[in-house]
Amino acid sequence: MNKESVFRTRGARREPWQLAMAAVVVGLAAAAVAVVLRSGVHWLFEALEPLREHWWGMIAAPAIGALLGVAIIRVLFREPGGHGVPAVLEAVTRRGGHMRPRSIVSRLLGSLVNVASGGSAGLEGPIVYSAAAVGSTLAGGMRMAERQRVLLLACGVAGGIGAIFNAPLTGMIFTMEVVLAEWTLGALLPIAIAATVATEAGRMVLGEQGAFVTAESFTWNAHDLAASGFLGAATGLVSVALVASIFRMERFTRSLKRGFFTGRLGLVAGLAGMGVGIIGLWMPEAIGEGYETVNAALTGDLPLGPWLLLLVGAKLLTTTLTLGSNAPGGIFAPSLVLGSSLGYGFGTLLSYAFPSLGFAPPAFFALAAMAGLVSGSMQAPFTGIILALETTGGWDGTLPLILVAVLSVLVSRTFLRHSFYTWELAERGELMRPGSDRRILAEMRAGEILDQEAISIESGRTLDDLAQLLPRTKRNHFAVVDVEGKLLGMLDLTSLRGVIFDETVRRVTPVDTVMDAAVAHIDDQASLLQAMDTFESSGAWVLPVVDEHDRYLGTLSKSTLFDRYRTELIVQTADHQE
Repeated sequence: MNKESVFRTRGARREPWQLAMAAVVVGLAAAAVAVVLRSGVHWLFEALEPLREHWWGMIAAPAIGALLGVAIIRVLFREPGGHGVPAVLEAVTRRGGHMRPRSIVSRLLGSLVNVASGGSAGLEGPIVYSAAAVGSTLAGGMRMAERQRVLLLACGVAGGIGAIFNAPLTGMIFTMEVVLAEWTLGALLPIAIAATVATEAGRMVLGEQGAFVTAESFTWNAHDLAASGFLGAATGLVSVALVASIFRMERFTRSLKRGFFTGRLGLVAGLAGMGVGIIGLWMPEAIGEGYETVNAALTGDLPLGPWLLLLVGAKLLTTTLTLGSNAPGGIFAPSLVLGSSLGYGFGTLLSYAFPSLGFAPPAFFALAAMAGLVSGSMQAPFTGIILALETTGGWDGTLPLILVAVLSVLVSRTFLRHSFYTWELAERGELMRPGSDRRILAEMRAGEILDQEAISIESGRTLDDLAQLLPRTKRNHFAVVDVEGKLLGMLDLTSLRGVIFDETVRRVTPVDTVMDAAVAHIDDQASLLQAMDTFESSGAWVLPVVDEHDRYLGTLSKSTLFDRYRTELIVQTADHQE
């Protein structure tokens, strides 16, 4: 191959540079949203501290915050409740990256009120939703195509996560692993730019300090690595318990939402918030984001003994009440609190049970368990690993941390079919990743790929009339239609061989008497995924395609479908456009 031709075809393409410049704009906008959310939550949480000093205030604050959070999202902005990440995944996989501009504000305000009032939730869910809407809105303003809109939506997610946690790598990995589920150079470049710009912009306002204190330098040995295997299994089981309890709580709260007030105004979330407040009366560490608990674990300042087990149970329960009632928030922060507490207790138990082995300090295992809980709950090991390492600076414990995260995901996948974020879409059969069979088939319509030749014959004609059409076609399937062109049935030439060659029988046999009137058919707007299901259920090789008025349009054969699928697969998995 001529080297000069390679440079000409892959050289001065404007699209990567256009996306890079757009990613800068999206990163700056996402950083602004992250700054408002993070600083707003911390300011309001501190402002409400005097209220929580009273027992009635401790109970009322989370209840009112959850009720207002749901009301803001569902009534004021008329958007679905919950943490919002499934809606972002749906926008990526099903809606071409389209999100409404008002989504930028809805989840931000709802989560700010809920988390600052004491709801046990994190900020990554709302920042993912709001920052994704930022990217989608800016892409719409720039008149970007669908693929570019999805990428700018992803840039918003990466920028929002990077800015709010002061962790650009975490923003990149979370976006690639969870949101896009795609690891291509074309996607990585703009996402990396957006994460970098947003994180630096966030640092200029929020400061250099990340979400947590910097972990101390750890020295570990083979005993610690072996113990990390048991810790990985434990974090996996706790992550399963967390996700399963939230989903069960969601099902329970849905059963309560029968009337207008409970369904629309968030009274169920308010009652759950009241439960959070009651738990907070005797365990204040179990409410809010809980980052103070994480910092105490990393610095070795957590109390020891049964208190740690009570904290794990209380935090799991408050998180279940908050997120299970569809109050806005994310699962990052609760997972980190649970992981740090569990790991700290595990490390303390090891040091007491085996003092002669010289295990690493409890803070070392707290750091590893943080990665394990995040990885297990989201079934995203890379995100859990990078989040724990980048936000704490504990790079000395990378190998044990990787082991804990991987084992946690293995345990989680053993008991849970899907992760916390993908469960809703996956159970509806709508989680369609780029390049996957379901995604490719779902994006094409039956009416777009009809067979090139389709022949119909009117009702009342005979097989002799059909025989006169045979020399002009190679088809074996023919539609029988009425005078308006509506489909009545199908004729299969292979099943007519016993009579089609008998001239006398042909002349006296109407096509209506030998057609298959119960033949399966599909709508022209049906996706090829639906067409494949119809092919499988009917056992047919050719399906008639009709419009909304049942008028016959043509046929779709399996061979045509497979040929178009192969072509589309090549296009979607190509690393560049020619």
